Amino acid sequence: MIKKLGFNKGGLKKASITTLMATGAFFCALNANADGRLEGRISDTQGKVYFDGAIVRLKELKLESSSSNGGRFSFNSVPAGTYTLIVDYLGAESVQQLVNITDDNTTRESIKIGENVDTIENVIVVGQAAGANNALNKQRAADNFKSVVSADSIGQFPDENVSEALQRVPGVFIERDQGEGRFVGVRGIDPNLNSASINGVNIPAPERDRRSVALDVIPSGLLEGLEVTKTVTPDMDGSTIGGNIEVKSLSAFDRDGMSYKVSAEANHNDLEGETSPKVAGSFTNVFDVNGGELGVAAAVSWQEREFGSEVMEGDGEWDSDIDGAGTRGPKELQQRDYEVERERLGLAFNLDWRPSDTSEYYLRTLYSEFEDQEYRQRTKYKFEDGSLNSIDANSATWDNAEMRRDFKDRYEEQKIISVVLGGMNMVDDWTYEYSVGYSKAEENEPGRRDTEFEEINPITQMGYTNLGETPDLFASSNAFDANNFELKEIVLEDNKTEDEQFTYTFDITREMEFNGHPGYVKFGAKMTNREKIDDVNAEIYDEFGTLTGTTMDNFVDGLVSYDVGNFGPSLSESAIDSFIDGNVIGSTGLQSSDAIAESAVSSARDYTINEDVKAAYIMSRVDINDLRLVYGVRYEQTDFEAKGFDARLVDGDNAEIVANKFDKDYSHVLPSINARYRLNDTMLLRAAYSQTIARPSFGDVNPSPSEIEIEEIGSSNTYELKVEAGNPDLDPYESQNFDLGFEFYPGDIGAFGVSAFYKKIDNFIFKAETSSIVDPDTYAPGYTVDLDEYEVIKPLNGKSADLYGLELTYTKSFENGFLVQANATFTQSDADLDLGVDVDRDTNIDLPEQADEVGNLVLGYEKGPWSLRLSAAYKSERLIELDLEDEANDLYQDDHMQIDLTAKMDVSDNMQLYFNAININDEPYYRYHGKSKYNAQYEEYGPSFVLGITYRNF
Repeated sequence: MIKKLGFNKGGLKKASITTLMATGAFFCALNANADGRLEGRISDTQGKVYFDGAIVRLKELKLESSSSNGGRFSFNSVPAGTYTLIVDYLGAESVQQLVNITDDNTTRESIKIGENVDTIENVIVVGQAAGANNALNKQRAADNFKSVVSADSIGQFPDENVSEALQRVPGVFIERDQGEGRFVGVRGIDPNLNSASINGVNIPAPERDRRSVALDVIPSGLLEGLEVTKTVTPDMDGSTIGGNIEVKSLSAFDRDGMSYKVSAEANHNDLEGETSPKVAGSFTNVFDVNGGELGVAAAVSWQEREFGSEVMEGDGEWDSDIDGAGTRGPKELQQRDYEVERERLGLAFNLDWRPSDTSEYYLRTLYSEFEDQEYRQRTKYKFEDGSLNSIDANSATWDNAEMRRDFKDRYEEQKIISVVLGGMNMVDDWTYEYSVGYSKAEENEPGRRDTEFEEINPITQMGYTNLGETPDLFASSNAFDANNFELKEIVLEDNKTEDEQFTYTFDITREMEFNGHPGYVKFGAKMTNREKIDDVNAEIYDEFGTLTGTTMDNFVDGLVSYDVGNFGPSLSESAIDSFIDGNVIGSTGLQSSDAIAESAVSSARDYTINEDVKAAYIMSRVDINDLRLVYGVRYEQTDFEAKGFDARLVDGDNAEIVANKFDKDYSHVLPSINARYRLNDTMLLRAAYSQTIARPSFGDVNPSPSEIEIEEIGSSNTYELKVEAGNPDLDPYESQNFDLGFEFYPGDIGAFGVSAFYKKIDNFIFKAETSSIVDPDTYAPGYTVDLDEYEVIKPLNGKSADLYGLELTYTKSFENGFLVQANATFTQSDADLDLGVDVDRDTNIDLPEQADEVGNLVLGYEKGPWSLRLSAAYKSERLIELDLEDEANDLYQDDHMQIDLTAKMDVSDNMQLYFNAININDEPYYRYHGKSKYNAQYEEYGPSFVLGITYRNF
């Protein structure tokens, strides 16, 4: 049980919770007469477009609410009388009208905003400005620090999935894989420190090592909106330090009557020269059922894409004194060429039933399927296995070195399903909300095949003539002769990961007054049961001496098309498959004792992790004139269990596999307060304090080593050991968060905001090369005396980190049709490793995986049938991984800025043509060791171009 000052104080915490619950019960027992109810809907003057995020007030009672779910708003327990109803929506003049409330009745009002129809149509109803305006209204009405992306805004960018749509949000950056956005970071912080949910239910992760989900599996066409919450309230999960990402799928009540939308497009990838299709559609309708309303919404999105990347990669660390020459150099460099066939299918089906004014029931479902067929050609320049001939700061030559050529054939399928069944009932002053959620993510990797060839005669000479992002590699002619390579190893794998989660929630809200000030008390509970299973099966084959036709010339089909160097022969998938199917599958004589031992170790990467989280909270909201306070406390109890294996290579013939088990239970009390002060009609001040946590990712607490690889160096009978392992003893992050912000909303469509934040983070987690503090006997006791070098990558807990940040946002729509959106987030951190052991490096570092600067700039224009938008997204460099022995080998990800263009033309009121140019500046992905000249990974994807058409009836 973890007990730490500021978070866990044993009996004191239990006493605090008991006191709070008793206080809540006392308040709930107070008598507040509920006489009438007011509900309404806010639309344009024609009643065709509905507005969310409008601020709605009953002036005399000082009651305030906001519109949502297709412009709807409501007030419960309103005393009988006549009141002034005021509606404020950015971009339109304020609306005031009198309403009469009577006892035990519901009064319904239809609010029309905008006297000037032209202004409404051109500014706040359709187009770029409408999307920006919708988001700004929701942000202004929020109780906490929040950024919103509306469905209209998503459609204004060339974003293919949820991750890419989120990169436009202030403070948000994305991690890319093969050029597509995948994981999302908030306020420059590691994506693992965020939480994500679909319709209020946390999303499990299909990847074996991740807790956070790669949001690229969810097509952007299935969404009604996205919300990034940067400060928590007690009714939210406390497991977030950067922010919470809420994915809102389509609802029929967000629109009026029947609506539909269909689109089709063609995507051309310039690097591969391939053109791929995509189609999507959505449908909503509302039906009258026994005096109530039934809303039906459905959406589908399908995409097939062929693309690729060209990669130059340093394998592992750089040696500070290569071969005793006094110069830093690489031990190995690799060329990689990827061809990818990717298919996405997304489905959503939602039902909303409102049998009365005070009851609501819903079913929300989402299904996403992601298929990836990847072919990778790779060449390894193994410099360390040769004799150094010459070297200086930018070039080197080795004699009689080694080269490996290999081919990876991997099919991967990811699936996510989310189902939420819930409801809401209002009885007088009380509101009861409840839901049951089930979600499951899985990743299957059946029939993976990795085939490697080694040189027969050493490569006469190899080396490089300059360093940097793409070192110029060279080798003698026998490095490109397929007859000089023979089959060395075949690895067959069948892998599967499942992440399953059940969620149960119950919330009760009591509306009441506090000394004449309106507000409510809310309390509830949530229970989450999660199980993650990883099943790995590997077979290694390395005895091919009895077979004929094993030289590489029997497996090639031309040359690899590769723009960043001379790659050489291209390995043929069909030739390799034919050989494996005819000679390897079912064979028992192609495995050496070494291969049998390594197969056992590779297959012992399995694990099962169970994590149960029980939470309870109590909170209150009160409006004191222009000040709104939302405050309370949340309690979370985490029960964690991990089962896996200790795997060791005892010697060349044997492996030792021993089952292990780890248990870790901990609890946290997490107070929070959010304050919003209305200076005037256009200005707001916000402030917040909260305590939150972030549980370690599943890869970090994996009880089984994810990789143990041992390789002989040349023919010297010495070995190199590489290990990647988890650490089940990791503590969760704990953070105290302070936020202060100012927001200005002028009368026209525009906004300016500035906010400062500070986070005090304890137990931060970082990945490190730990060979200086980890005994290699743990993983390869039989090889210790023959190890020339070894590398062990493990996650560790640091002591504490201070993170300071400033966030700036600006949005402005001009009458001449121009639109400007700009945001920038600046962060600075100071983290203390405090490992308890001496290491040869500075132990004060930047917080791992934090970007100091994140920014977006959008320039738009909309006039007549034309809509244009040029956007740039920037992220500064990040520290990814530490080397405890050599600070110069710390791994960094370079800064990244991508520029995209969208152009749209309205063919008619219902039909639109669009053109997207993605990554038009051909920005690569780059990582390096210590300095940018020391390559760790360079990837280029090329630009992509999309031509499409959309038809909609709204």
